[in-house]
Amino acid sequence: MPNVAEPIVVDLVRMRDAVDNTLGAFIAAKRASACAGMLDDLVDVLTDFLASGGRRARPLFCCLGWRAVDGLPHNPDVLRVAASLELLHTYAMVHDDVIDRSDVRHGQPTAHRALALRHPGPRADWLGSSGALLLGSLCAAWASELVNSVPQGAPALAARALFDELCTELIAGEYQDVRGFQDYAVDVEHALNVVRHKTTKYSVERPLQIGAALAGAGPDLLDACTAYARPVGEAFQMWDDLDDVTVGSSNIGEDIRTGKHTVVLILARQMLAPTPAQRLRTLMGNPDLDTDELEEARALVEASGAPAVVRQMIDERLVQAQDALVDAPFHISVRRPLQLMIDMAHPGHR
Repeated sequence: MPNVAEPIVVDLVRMRDAVDNTLGAFIAAKRASACAGMLDDLVDVLTDFLASGGRRARPLFCCLGWRAVDGLPHNPDVLRVAASLELLHTYAMVHDDVIDRSDVRHGQPTAHRALALRHPGPRADWLGSSGALLLGSLCAAWASELVNSVPQGAPALAARALFDELCTELIAGEYQDVRGFQDYAVDVEHALNVVRHKTTKYSVERPLQIGAALAGAGPDLLDACTAYARPVGEAFQMWDDLDDVTVGSSNIGEDIRTGKHTVVLILARQMLAPTPAQRLRTLMGNPDLDTDELEEARALVEASGAPAVVRQMIDERLVQAQDALVDAPFHISVRRPLQLMIDMAHPGHR
């Protein structure tokens, strides 16, 4: 007999595969629907996009939220809802890449570039951007369809209400992010507010809560999801932003090139003396920075002392998440994977 004291192990790989199978079956059915042939371009690009990478973090958090209630393994209902979150994420990324004019994601052409390459000609770029906007909208519609496919009842309605909140919060965070590009007066609190909506709520808190609500979670467990998710989500995003500006990083410095106002870049401008701060402002927002200019910008950020401040902010949030996990009324089967997410958000584990 197994040792009953041993924690139950959740197989995240198997969970991810189950979500991918559900998503693949849904997309295959849509391809063969009444619009067969008319959407083949978009569905081909969508299929390539989904296969090109991504951790499926949001679907996994949804399934873990489901299991946090009473330990039951995933079923078709939660898998459909989890798959809807991946489609919603795809919608956001496809539109985000158009907004940011990004050419590459996960080492592959972004959706608008892939569509442009399929139809070369004088208006290829216009077709690509237009098609990507339509593809993103299609993903959002299909995400909603998947959520609504779950048999209705009080838990499904609660999950749907959270999904609807997530959609609004995502767009609010995205708009605040875009608006911030125009304003060098934005402060750290503005950047953190964007993080809370674009990353924390969207990537961790709402997916956990949606899965838990679908399993019939009460207010206490939903509040525990929030207490755990907010510091984890903020730590993840701040580390990603820090990695983008770290001296010697192999990243292309997208935040510097686009002039994105992340916590670390805002702090760097505030902490530098006036002359180097102005130089950093000049370098930021230039998509044509050469390698030397990018490294100059990274060196200015490092010299400001901002990275050390951000690392301390990350550590503080991970302590908060650890304390929240200890106190949370989660089923034992999800504690190990949720602890793993805390560990992964620490720079020392990257």
